[in-house]
Amino acid sequence: MTANVAISNQSRTPLQAEAVFLHDVDKSYDGSSNVVEGLNLEVGAGEFLTILGPSGSGKTSILMMLAGFEQPSAGSIRIGDRDVSHLPPYRRNIGMVFQHYALFPHLTIAQNLAYPLQARRWPRVDVSERVGWALSLVRLGDMGERYPAQLSGGQQQRIALARALIYNPQLVLMDEPLGALDKQLRDQMQDEITRIHRDLRPTIIYVTHDQGEALSLSDRVCVFEGGRIAQVGTPTDLYEAPASSFVAGFLGENNAISGTFLSSDGDCCHIRLTGGEVVCALNMGNAHYGEPVCVAIRPERIRTVQEGGCNALQAEVIDATYLGDVHRVRLRTSDGAEIIWKLPNCGSQPLPSQGETIRLGWNTQDARAFPAPRS
Repeated sequence: MTANVAISNQSRTPLQAEAVFLHDVDKSYDGSSNVVEGLNLEVGAGEFLTILGPSGSGKTSILMMLAGFEQPSAGSIRIGDRDVSHLPPYRRNIGMVFQHYALFPHLTIAQNLAYPLQARRWPRVDVSERVGWALSLVRLGDMGERYPAQLSGGQQQRIALARALIYNPQLVLMDEPLGALDKQLRDQMQDEITRIHRDLRPTIIYVTHDQGEALSLSDRVCVFEGGRIAQVGTPTDLYEAPASSFVAGFLGENNAISGTFLSSDGDCCHIRLTGGEVVCALNMGNAHYGEPVCVAIRPERIRTVQEGGCNALQAEVIDATYLGDVHRVRLRTSDGAEIIWKLPNCGSQPLPSQGETIRLGWNTQDARAFPAPRS
């Protein structure tokens, strides 16, 4: 009787989010090389953290270790005050949302939602109540008697999300859950995930290679490169202040303009571009005179400048692409390098013509000089 009362009360309480700690975690599949190496990461209770990186960077391996489908080769994983490094998945109280929904096709939507509660031996009355709660959570309250095949892709993904949340998990893992949806549905589901996280505040670790998802959904983003953390911070921090040329190039569109380090003056440095122009940028490395660097500048931070302006170079328009809210202009500098310039579609600025030569520039604070990547 006491156990039933405890479970019944649990069904009416909000999610109990827990912090997650990964300490010195390595993962090797062959015993000789690590796909994840020296990982130290803390995720706060109720935080939405996105793991972002290219294919092969180790992000999915991290998710599989957190879920218990893989075990770390070294190091430890804690959820709250429990070391779960070697616990099986069913003992971790983790919700999982997959890219391909993983709904049982022979069960109704209500039965799909009830299944994880029945497996945990929840009382029948609490199962019914909680299924209704979950359907309302994802705004599909009248679809409990339908089968998965009768729902759209976006509706199926909402049910998969509701199923992951229905039993009060300490942690919710999402493995590229929007990858199978078209753009409009992805945008709608991003709004739904944001709303649910805002209302319930579960701890969510989300894996994707889509920069737009990472920027719009996350409290923090962890960018991975070659099995290691390249940078972790808020979306604004990573986009506005990337710590490396890799992060600058991977998160959003970026121009990387080659040059040679000349001198530094406090936080700023002077670079001679390969075309001969001398420009200024924030100094993000330990380059010395004569060493190669690349200047990172976002396309939307570029503007036209008059003769005599600083941080300026001339470029010829190759083409311009209409993207609705912006025009994406591709240009070629005198040394053959390409630059992307984005103009807001505000209706007041004329679009440059193909073959036209334009003098472009930027504010020093918007440009960052990194040591050139080693080949």
